[in-house]
Amino acid sequence: MSPGRSFVIILLFGITFLSPMTASAQAFRVTDPNGHLWVSHWGDHRFHERWSFHTEAHWRRADLGVNWQQLLVRPAINFHLNDQVIFTQGYSYYFNYQYGAYPIRYQNREHHLFQQVQLNQPLGRWRFAHRFRMEERFIARMVPSAEDPSAGVEDGYTYQSRFRYRLWLTVPLGAHDKVEPGVFSANFYDEVFLNFGDGQRLDYIQQNRISALLGYQVNRPFSVLLGYLYQTIQRPGAAKGADLMELNSTIHLALVYNMDRRKPKPPTP
Repeated sequence: MSPGRSFVIILLFGITFLSPMTASAQAFRVTDPNGHLWVSHWGDHRFHERWSFHTEAHWRRADLGVNWQQLLVRPAINFHLNDQVIFTQGYSYYFNYQYGAYPIRYQNREHHLFQQVQLNQPLGRWRFAHRFRMEERFIARMVPSAEDPSAGVEDGYTYQSRFRYRLWLTVPLGAHDKVEPGVFSANFYDEVFLNFGDGQRLDYIQQNRISALLGYQVNRPFSVLLGYLYQTIQRPGAAKGADLMELNSTIHLALVYNMDRRKPKPPTP
């Protein structure tokens, strides 16, 4: 498959999954546009030919940074089958805040376990990464406090399953054949989130993210990404009983730091 044809596929992928969500928003007639600021860290720290440790954290703010939206921490362990296939087992901690015109009733927390496979696909100067993730979500169930009904207290957890697929494209800019220190890159991705397991309300595309980021490789372990992310979230019944569609325009800054602690191989005689 040629790079040009692959790029068309990634655009069609985003349009395909955004279209039903946009149609749903029009049908529900309740939308909530927001402006967010996200600062993220991603890192894969190699300590063995087969193994690496993944670190990830997201500082997500609503109203272009004025108020909290979400805090996320995600450690994981990676198994590198080879340069193209990586398996991951990890844990995610979320703390969700109130924001927007239709905020959640109470702040709450989530604990996720997840399993993931990433397939890296180089095509000339183009680098595609397909990420498939399965999440087991334990979401705090909040009830009014007996002392103060306006405050919430945890009353156990509810369980949901969620599947995520992300397609990421990286292209080095200029005459460079690959991303290396001192090189800028263009990055595009689309990720779809599918809730499932409950035929009443959960079998639907819960969220979609499409993004364009400009990257710069500072040195071997460190790079910076900055750009725009458009996020759509479906929240059934969240608008005073009506279904809600969040339309979130986000400025996204990502700091990537990948350490390699493997011992150098001895030179071949």
